[in-house]
Amino acid sequence: MQTDELFLKGDELYEKGDFAGAFAAFMQAAMEGDTSCMLRVAVMYTCGEGVNCDYDKAIEWELKAVEGGEISALVNLGISFRIKGDIRKAKHWFERAIESGDGSGALELAKLYLVSPKENERTIEYLKLAISSKNMCEVEVEEAQKLLSELEA
Repeated sequence: MQTDELFLKGDELYEKGDFAGAFAAFMQAAMEGDTSCMLRVAVMYTCGEGVNCDYDKAIEWELKAVEGGEISALVNLGISFRIKGDIRKAKHWFERAIESGDGSGALELAKLYLVSPKENERTIEYLKLAISSKNMCEVEVEEAQKLLSELEA
C-alpha cells in the first residue's frame, strides 16, 4: 500500500475512533518516510491515542518529520519540549517555526512570555507578529487577538 493510501486509511480509522488501527497505518507510512504520517505518529504519542503517551517518542518522530521537511513539526517540537519543562528548547523550536514563516511559533512564544509582566512588550510583539502572519488558522488568530486585547487593556 502506498503511503498516501496508508495516510487516508489511518485518517479514516482515526475518525472512527480506532486509534490503534490508525496508529498502525500512520506508523507504517512513517517508517516508509511519509513526513505527514511521522507528524501524526508524534501527535498520537503526545496524546496517548492508540499507544501509551510518550513525549520522548513524540519528539523523536517530530525531529524525523523536521528532517524530512515538515515545517509544521517545528511548533509541535516546541510544544513537546514545553510540556517536558525544557523552556530553552521550546523557545528554540518556536523561533525556528517563526523563521520558517509559521505564525503559530509567534503565538506559542507569546504564551511563554506571558508568565512575567516584565515581558509584556515582547509578548505584545509576538502576538502582533502572529496576528499578521499568513500561516495561522482562524482560531489561532482569534486567540492571539484576545490575548493582545487583554494585555493592552
